[in-house]
Amino acid sequence: MRKNQKNAFSPEKYAIKKDLFGVIVLESDQDLDPKTAYLCHNDRWLLEVVFNRHKNDECLDHTNCQGDFSVMGSEFINFLSTVATCRIIRKAGKAGLLDNMSYAELMDDLSSAWRLMDSPAEPATDDGCWVHTLKTIFAELEALGLSKPAPKPEPKKRGRKPKPKNPATMKPKRPRGRPRKNSLPAG
Repeated sequence: MRKNQKNAFSPEKYAIKKDLFGVIVLESDQDLDPKTAYLCHNDRWLLEVVFNRHKNDECLDHTNCQGDFSVMGSEFINFLSTVATCRIIRKAGKAGLLDNMSYAELMDDLSSAWRLMDSPAEPATDDGCWVHTLKTIFAELEALGLSKPAPKPEPKKRGRKPKPKNPATMKPKRPRGRPRKNSLPAG
């Protein structure tokens, strides 16, 4: 799929290595083109990842409910958290954060970002209301749109800054280089 997005797929190269790859067979009663079927499978796999996260990492498979109304409420909350998780994964994927880290690592980073109770409603990176938050986590928050980035300073010019010249104190320029032997005064 990534090769197809970057237009780097070559049928000739694939034909040479075809025997090394396995075969994926998607059986369905729907008349779909292969790309649509693959995207549907990819979305289905996302749900499996989300359910695994909720059941194993968050331990949301234990309801501890006895009444029908409690079970329905618990399942409704699980549904809402699943929808929210899918939206977080999609937004993080669009921001490019999941290219360098897993979803679990991203959530671990974001869970360490804390704000003070009396902080402004619109969070900003430089508002001073964050508690023990690292710069890398600020970059993640800014990429997700959860914090307004701090204004970047103007880039400084490289090299030394020339001193302003005052014509009253200027001395005549000395000739450059070393004086020649024959131009030295006799002495």
